[in-house]
Amino acid sequence: MKKLLEILFVLIAVTLPALAQRDRWQLSPDDQARFDSYYSRWHEYRERNDRDEMQNMVGRMQNVYRRYDIRSDTPYWRVASNAREHRDRYRGTLSQRDQSRFDSYFSRWQDSRQRNDRDQIRSMEGRMQDVYRHYNIPSNTPYFTVASNGRDEDRDDWERRR
Repeated sequence: MKKLLEILFVLIAVTLPALAQRDRWQLSPDDQARFDSYYSRWHEYRERNDRDEMQNMVGRMQNVYRRYDIRSDTPYWRVASNAREHRDRYRGTLSQRDQSRFDSYFSRWQDSRQRNDRDQIRSMEGRMQDVYRHYNIPSNTPYFTVASNGRDEDRDDWERRR
């Protein structure tokens, strides 16, 4: 029994690091820099609502995905090494009071989406968009990038709906 537990312990010790690394891809330095550039431009075009250029960048990022056997439905931010700078772009720009209000709207918006309460969803979106207008934040900026209580799961959901 003791030997069995030792073997089990060794197996767990060997497999846990492998599982932790399963979403990590080792792009060459040149390909990583290229992908990061595509990802940055994709964000810029998204803010300007330039669909043709966005699609161009999607095609280029998907080419990198194919070269490295990355699943096509993998969110781009998981591969981009510069994803955090885009996520945190608007963090810290709101006053403390407005940030607290925005976080409350964001939480209520998420709850409303889970309940599929369309009236409440529209109400919270309107309030968040008012904050966006006050701070000159582009209206198509994902809410989780401004909310201090936004999570990576929110980013995955947003990119799936792109």
